[in-house]
Amino acid sequence: MHVQSLQWNTALRCPLCGAALEVAGNSLACCGARRHNFDIAKSGYVNFNTHLPTSGDDKAMAAARQSFLRRGYYAPLAEAIAAEAGTGTMLADAGCGEGYYTEIAARGFDHALGADLSKYALALAAKSAKQQGFADKLLYTAASVYDLPLADGVCDCVMNVFAPCVEKEYCRVLQGGGRLIIAAAGRDHLYGLKEKLYDTVIPNEPRRDYPTKMRLAKSLSVKYDVTVDGADIAPLFMMTPYYYRTPRTRAEQLLALDALHTVLDFEVRVYEKEV
Repeated sequence: MHVQSLQWNTALRCPLCGAALEVAGNSLACCGARRHNFDIAKSGYVNFNTHLPTSGDDKAMAAARQSFLRRGYYAPLAEAIAAEAGTGTMLADAGCGEGYYTEIAARGFDHALGADLSKYALALAAKSAKQQGFADKLLYTAASVYDLPLADGVCDCVMNVFAPCVEKEYCRVLQGGGRLIIAAAGRDHLYGLKEKLYDTVIPNEPRRDYPTKMRLAKSLSVKYDVTVDGADIAPLFMMTPYYYRTPRTRAEQLLALDALHTVLDFEVRVYEKEV
């Protein structure tokens, strides 16, 4: 990632003291009294997560997520998010994972920052950005969605796709009139997969952390049927919480299928920050 080619000097802030950041060799150093320093990994992401334990997707889960998403099964969701994000100067993806949604939505922005706690997902995201020619506009960071490494009011849009929604923090980095886009699983999401795993299928409950102070500008449903190829069932399964809850015999039956027919059901909400 070519940090010097980006106009990050007024956008980034030190997550430890809040001071501005500047390029210092192969790292970013804050301008505060203690000069906190953050390394740029060889793969291209910046490690702001120096004071928190490593968490998020492990190496196998990150690879599985990238493998499945890059096959295009969730492309209608990604395009819907990008359409609502629109265009602007700065986009933030809070909980970016391996960067699939970030890359697609970032097409309409001058710069985009992705934040996630999984170093394995971030390495994949940074590598993909280089391959796609987006390294000069995408900055991936090991950082918490509860404390984004961004200055106040610098974002036109914040994305939050299947990650914790932290309304206060997202409002902090959004400019007046900025958009917050939240994507969540709909009631029937992966119904066909759950039918193979459980005798009784329980519909998904609505997420409980939607904003309460921002204005809900739009709500839309992205729902369609797909046939997942046999080779892609395992990566999909690993992306879900059912991977940890399913008895081995039922999991083996699922993974032995030649194909899986299921509905994909997503809810997308667009909120706006008051001017």
